Amino acid sequence: MSSTQVLTSTELAAQGSEAGGCATVQEIINILATAEAFAVTVLGSALENASNGSLALNAEHRQAITAARAEEQAHYAFLTASGAKPLTTTFTLPDLQFTTDVPAFLKGLIVLEELFIAAYLAAAQEFSILGEVEWVQHALAIGSVEAHHRVAARFYAVEAGLIAGPPNDVAFQKAKFKNVRAAAAELKRLGFIGGGGAQMSYPGPEVAPFCWTRSSVS
Repeated sequence: MSSTQVLTSTELAAQGSEAGGCATVQEIINILATAEAFAVTVLGSALENASNGSLALNAEHRQAITAARAEEQAHYAFLTASGAKPLTTTFTLPDLQFTTDVPAFLKGLIVLEELFIAAYLAAAQEFSILGEVEWVQHALAIGSVEAHHRVAARFYAVEAGLIAGPPNDVAFQKAKFKNVRAAAAELKRLGFIGGGGAQMSYPGPEVAPFCWTRSSVS
């Protein structure tokens, strides 16, 4: 599927059947909440390692990642306040370098942010098929922030000489997944859910403060 292709309701229904039937709003937001809990957890681990000297992030990196973690926490809080129940709040880290080596962290963060963007694109499409107009708006509002995170990660990676090209290198975000279930499956495939690496647990909202009210996304 190209980055700009939109699936028809018939195509989406067929693909949903392949994955065990079309997802409900509850299932979609449960998966999205799981992804947000993971994002808060892995960014928190990176910041903790930066504080103790295990990850050589500079002050600007830490400021940007702290802000991103707070935004992911705001997303999680909104989703759970709306009834979402994460599938798990315990995650695995397949490679310890992800939070101890700056090149591995920045490159890995780009991959994850592209996954999150694609998950929200898939969610917006599924919500549209379900006729859930407000949830389409919420998915696009959150997904656009994930795109900010991707550009920031690419900026620092370009600055470090790890990748080439401009940080904002796409006109259309990539629609990687047919549905949100596929995004959850990708997190599992990458070893971040149920993998054999070191375990991490979602730390709770107190470590990622944010300023958010429901009216902010209405």
